[in-house]
Amino acid sequence: MSMHLLLFSTETKNDMKLNNLLLIFLLGALLFIHSCRSPESDEKLRSKIEAALETTAGIEVDVEEGNVTLDGQIGSDSLKQDIENRTKLAGGEGIKSIHNNIIVNLPEPEDAREKYHEIMGGAIDSTLTRDVNLVLEDFPTITAQVKEGIIIATGNLEKSKIDTLKKRLEHIKPKGIDMKGVTSR
Repeated sequence: MSMHLLLFSTETKNDMKLNNLLLIFLLGALLFIHSCRSPESDEKLRSKIEAALETTAGIEVDVEEGNVTLDGQIGSDSLKQDIENRTKLAGGEGIKSIHNNIIVNLPEPEDAREKYHEIMGGAIDSTLTRDVNLVLEDFPTITAQVKEGIIIATGNLEKSKIDTLKKRLEHIKPKGIDMKGVTSR
């Protein structure tokens, strides 16, 4: 009888191990199936997010297996965070992760300062003067004033540095640059 009891308890332990392994396998399979999303659900999630972001131009939304990627360019960190928050709200539990690749601070268009001049008149001169003064820190022998968006530079500079000065002044996008008063040594 004790031999029979020993066999029974051994079989029960083996059965329990097998049942535990089967249970672990089934749970793993369920988690795997749950984590896999069909392209249709990704498409629905993308549509929800795009609808929530429709007032923000230039943002691209990509969704792959519940992972959302945001791309584009905007003008502020707060707007970038707002876009991410609206994405979370729109997607809810359908989102596994958000990769916010949005770049802050759009590059200034080539004609932006000129258009701003047209709108603001001479008020831009103070901003332009500040930018010119920052450039001139590297060129102590040069002085400049700004009139109606045009930089008027005077002073004496090594010939090899005149092009560098001009390029740096052009970079701040004035309406024009008058370098007639700059002489070379």
